[in-house]
Amino acid sequence: MQLAVLGGAHVVASVGSAGRAEGLAELGAHEVVVGLDGIDQSVDLILDTVGGPQLTAAWDLLAPGGDVQNIGWASGEPAVFAPYSLFSIGPAKTMSTFGDVHEVGPDLATLLGFVADGKLSPEVDWRGSWERVTEAAQALLDRRIAGKAVLDVAAAG
Repeated sequence: MQLAVLGGAHVVASVGSAGRAEGLAELGAHEVVVGLDGIDQSVDLILDTVGGPQLTAAWDLLAPGGDVQNIGWASGEPAVFAPYSLFSIGPAKTMSTFGDVHEVGPDLATLLGFVADGKLSPEVDWRGSWERVTEAAQALLDRRIAGKAVLDVAAAG
């Protein structure tokens, strides 16, 4: 969301409950909605972490030429598209998955520069030893963390 704002986008943040909306406006969201209710115009890009029925509803919100990036599946439910619902007239709408495995060094350097300049907040909500990786992963899967989880790796010695 913060990167989209830095890039000049009008950002609509969708949350699963009103309690998860806290702090999003301060991070740059122009609008915050629960689910997809209240989004009354088409959008160009959607980053979906929920999957299932929300993914199919998100597809319907895409403008011609828009893209849904499917980057998670928190719902655990299937996404069932009605026959012909993926067809559209005009510029093609697309759906992609997040699994880019290219060299990340330059991107990380850019992100670190944004953090150092105060343009990007990493929003760390959980921090612990790498030995607690299972606990951190479960907390993320259970949606008990509203931000990033950081695992500390101690230097060998």
